[in-house]
Order: sequence, then structure tokens, then C-alpha cells
Amino acid sequence: MPHLELSNSERLILEIVRREKSSTRVEVAKRLNFSKVQATNLTKALLDKKLVVDQAAPTGARGQPVKTIRLNANALYSVGVTFTGAYMEIALVDWTGGIRVSESVKLKSQHSLDALCQSISAFIEQQLKPNSVARKKFCGVGISIPGDFTYARRKMNAVYFPELEDVDLLSAFTSRLDYPVYIENDGTCAAWGESVAGAGNAFDHFVFVHIGHGIGGGIIIDRRVYRGRNGNAGAFGAPFPHLDKSRPSGADLLKTLRSHGIQADDFADLRDLSVDTCEPLKSWLQRAADQLAQPLTVLARALDPQAIIIGGRLPLDILQAWLPYINNDGFCQFDKHKLPVPELIASELGDLGGVVGASQLCFEHSLFARKTF
Repeated sequence: MPHLELSNSERLILEIVRREKSSTRVEVAKRLNFSKVQATNLTKALLDKKLVVDQAAPTGARGQPVKTIRLNANALYSVGVTFTGAYMEIALVDWTGGIRVSESVKLKSQHSLDALCQSISAFIEQQLKPNSVARKKFCGVGISIPGDFTYARRKMNAVYFPELEDVDLLSAFTSRLDYPVYIENDGTCAAWGESVAGAGNAFDHFVFVHIGHGIGGGIIIDRRVYRGRNGNAGAFGAPFPHLDKSRPSGADLLKTLRSHGIQADDFADLRDLSVDTCEPLKSWLQRAADQLAQPLTVLARALDPQAIIIGGRLPLDILQAWLPYINNDGFCQFDKHKLPVPELIASELGDLGGVVGASQLCFEHSLFARKTF
């Protein structure tokens, strides 16, 4: 990625601006216990590196307008990748989480590493110049992989994708792509995307429930990804171990719809369905919500988050329609009148959360402070 020498103080300022969307030098000084001179000098350094921009904010009073600083969305870019059974979703994303362009690519050779990497390379070559992204601003590729890690966040138990089983994924992708590569599981990627640019941005602590082929998720603590020892924190499908039995997973939904004669081979096929007119879909949402009531209650009480966000591979309109089924008397039913209950909300990014989160892996450790304030 571009070579940027940043002090920890500069990283802390970037973190504040990212959280608040914009900030003044006075506010930065107060938050970090810096002098005004120190905050001004550090901000100037970030302006010189073109990572932030100044913006005059009129106050209505006489005198100089107050200047705020915000992240320069055009400073840095990356590509995020995620995939399902037959499609790869890929997007060019700026470092604030803004999607510049996205594509859904039909995979000709199912999950062949060569085919995946050829599609990624072709997308990058086709999209950088038309979107005015200089190569010196391009930081790498983040890849969201469906499955659980078995070794050092490099190999996965890819139940639904046997072609990726027991492959050293980081080495495999790095050797095929001419860019820095970052890999994470799909639940964690979607959670991070929601934290950077979606519904999770309003919270310091939240749990993300990811409905993909299986049931997964991610945990955000103090606006940081909590990965656990092996990178598998958020494997919320553990209460539903039997793939051949009904479970609140995306694969189960697709299977259920096909059993009713509805073509649903992949998640892209769900975009044409309406909960109002598709009775099998509505019935599945009710049954899956009932199945999730107890696990969500356990998460609410075990982790005490501000919110539980429901997202994953389902389209936004289906997620929004599903929420009332989930947020009912079964959720925290025994103590909701005695103890605080986390907000239960739908994702704002929907099935694009994974590509946003994957893209932001390229910046997670390189630009923002690791210690909070």
C-alpha cells in the first residue's frame, strides 16, 4: 500500500475524525488532552499528506468561520471481494467505506482460485482509471471467505466451498495477485463494514448476526473487531449443527424456496421476491425468527452490546421485513422489563456489507490507532 509514515498521535486524530465524521481542532485537543498548538500542528501534517481536508463551517457570528476537518475520501482506495455459490461480489471502495463501483460477477469455474483471481485482477484493471484512482492511492484487496478458520487465520473449514478446503488462502491469493491481500471470514467482514459505514457506526459495542450460507457473525468491542484466538469469534450457528435439519441459515432458505417450486439457486435470486407475495418466504422468516430468539437472547446477556444487527447475504428489503418477526416477545422475554435490552436493528448495507468490510481490512491496522481513547 502507499507508504505513509504516521505517528500514533496522527492515527488517533484520524480515529476521532472517522468516528465523528468531522471535528474541529479544538475538539481534537480536548478529546486527546493535547494543546491547541499540538492539535493544529498534527492536523497540518495530515492535511499535507492529503488524508484529511479542511472545511469552513459558518457560525452566523462575525469573524473567521470555524474550520472542521474530515477524512479525504479520495485519498485511498481498495477492493473488497466476497462470493457465494455462483457469484462473486466485488467493489472499489474508498477508505471511508464509500462504494465507488460494484459488480456481481458470474463465476465460470466454481471457486477455482485461478478464476477468482483472474476476475479480481480484471476488475481492478478495468475500474481504476475510469474512476480516477491513481495506482499510488490503491492499497490492496480484502477478501471475505465463507467458513471458519482452522489454522492461524489462513486455512478454513469451508463447508460450502470444498475447493478452498485446507488451502493456505493468504499465500494462494497473494501469489496470484499483484497487490497486498487481506483475508477474513464473511461474518467478521460484514460486521466491520457495518461499523465503518453502516448501522453499526452509531455504536461502540455491537453484535452482528450474519445470515449467509450458514449462520455466523462478528463482534465489535469499543469499535474494534474482536476475532478471538483463532479468528472465529461470531460463529453463532453453533446451536444449529445439523445441515440437513431446518435452521435459520441462508442455505436453508434457498432449499425451502426450491422445495416450493421457486427458483432460488443463489442469494441473487432473492432480490426478485417480496415477503408480501411469497408465502413460503414469509413462513420461513417466521420459523427462522423463532429459532433465533433464544440464541439472540444469550448474545444479548452474555456480551451486553448496545445493539444486535441482523444482516448478511439477504437483500435489504427482506431484512427489514424480517426484523418485526425477530424483535418480538421471545427476545429477552424473561428479563426485558428488568434489564436493559440491546437495540435489535437491520443492516444498512445488506448484501454489500461483506465487500465494504473486506475492503476496509486494508486500512484497519495501517492507518488507525490500535489503542482507544
